[in-house]
Amino acid sequence: MLLAATVQNDDPIGAMIFFACIGLVAIVHYAAKRSQGKELDQHLHRSFTYYRGLSGPQRSSFRARVVGFVEEKDFHGRGIEVTREMETLIAACAIQLTFGLPEMALAHFTKVVIYPDRYRSRMTGSDHIGEVNPGMRAIVLSWKHFTGDYAIPDDARNLGLHEMAHALWFENRIPNDEYDFLDRTLMQEWRILAQMEAEHIHAGKSRLFRDYAGTNQEEFFAVAVEYFFEQSVQFKKELPELYKVMAGMLKQDPTLPPLRGIVFR
Repeated sequence: MLLAATVQNDDPIGAMIFFACIGLVAIVHYAAKRSQGKELDQHLHRSFTYYRGLSGPQRSSFRARVVGFVEEKDFHGRGIEVTREMETLIAACAIQLTFGLPEMALAHFTKVVIYPDRYRSRMTGSDHIGEVNPGMRAIVLSWKHFTGDYAIPDDARNLGLHEMAHALWFENRIPNDEYDFLDRTLMQEWRILAQMEAEHIHAGKSRLFRDYAGTNQEEFFAVAVEYFFEQSVQFKKELPELYKVMAGMLKQDPTLPPLRGIVFR
């Protein structure tokens, strides 16, 4: 304010130029943000079924969360060039999972590592298509499998959601600003129901889930998330108690219309 007043008093023409420059910068900034927002909307609308099902205000909130997630993470390509669209879609996967919860960015995980296809894991020494490494603070994904799974939205196989579910599981247990956000009572109920269904899996009597869900409770949660979003109607029908608890934990229900299906806290 002092600078502007000085310019105006000493040089009226200079003041006009000064304020015109400020206005031009503001216009350029607004235009750039609008262009970026339009590009983001196009990426999400073209590639993300979940996003297309949201209401207008929910889409706006979703885009803002995607931008925040991208800004929080370092994306690294291993044998592949990372593009803005790749960052956007991976971020959108994380936001899909957490959209009903208070805004979060899975803060413990600072890196997203992308491979073009299968890769040899440094952690296990075996070939993987994705993993979550809390020690390295990294979420690792095969781009081929990430996009391939999203291309088939109803087969309950989604690498991105599976790995983000692992990250969410760890995030809830690692002390930081996002610690302990899943309802403890619901978590306890979920563990009991998950164990019951795991026993059905081991006996070859699962009503829904593939066998891999019976590995342990962490894998059960990750697989359950895949079914929750990709076969939600069947999940709700076959395992209504477990579905209700998961909807309560994630604070969203994909079987309901957008305005009713997501409850912001």
